[in-house]
Amino acid sequence: MRLSWLRAGWRFLRLPLILVVLYLVLRLVLAALSERQGFGSPDGTGLAYLAVAAAVSALRVGLLVLVPAVLAYRLVVQVTTRLLGGADAPAPPSNAESDYPRAADRDFQASSTACTTKNTPPPVA
Repeated sequence: MRLSWLRAGWRFLRLPLILVVLYLVLRLVLAALSERQGFGSPDGTGLAYLAVAAAVSALRVGLLVLVPAVLAYRLVVQVTTRLLGGADAPAPPSNAESDYPRAADRDFQASSTACTTKNTPPPVA
C-alpha cells in the first residue's frame, strides 16, 4: 500500500523535479560561460551564451508560473475526483482493456457474419 502511494507521488512530481535539475545544471553552465563571454567582455556575447541564457530564462518562467499551475490543477482534479467519485469509482480502462474489439475479433465476426448470410459454413482454419 505504501509503495503505491510513493509511486503516485513520484508520478506527480517527476516532471517538475526534472525541470528543476535541468535548470540548476543550465544555471551552472551559464555561470561558467559568463566568466568567459558575458555582456561586459571585450569579445561580446557568443551564440552559446545567448542560447543558454534564453533556455535558463524560459525554464525560470516555466518553473515559476507553469509548473505551480499544473501542479495545482492536478491536485484539484485529484481531490475532486476522490470527493465526487469516492473510492468506488471505476478506474478508466487502459488501452488493453478498452471496449473496442481487437482487430482479430472484428475480422472473425465479419467473416462469420458473411458466411451465415450466404448460408454457407464458415471456413475451417
